[in-house]
Amino acid sequence: MKVKRINNKSNIIGSNVKNYRIYNHYTQTELSEKLSLYGLNLYHSDIYLIEHNKRLVRDYEALAFAKVFNITLEELYLGTDKELVSK
Repeated sequence: MKVKRINNKSNIIGSNVKNYRIYNHYTQTELSEKLSLYGLNLYHSDIYLIEHNKRLVRDYEALAFAKVFNITLEELYLGTDKELVSK
């Protein structure tokens, strides 16, 4: 299966995930542990790959991130529309 990319990125929310993680004073490991409370098992290395746009984010993963950060999905995707602008 070929992985789709946009502007050579596997996701568009990686930087927002990182910013919200830092804002909440979570390490990648702590975020991993909090996600597991919602039944999502991601390793800290998966979070690293997401934050650096090297790993696809599934819709249920995005929802779990939003719940952990206590934000809406709209807030998680805030500012990502610029990724869809052709260059």
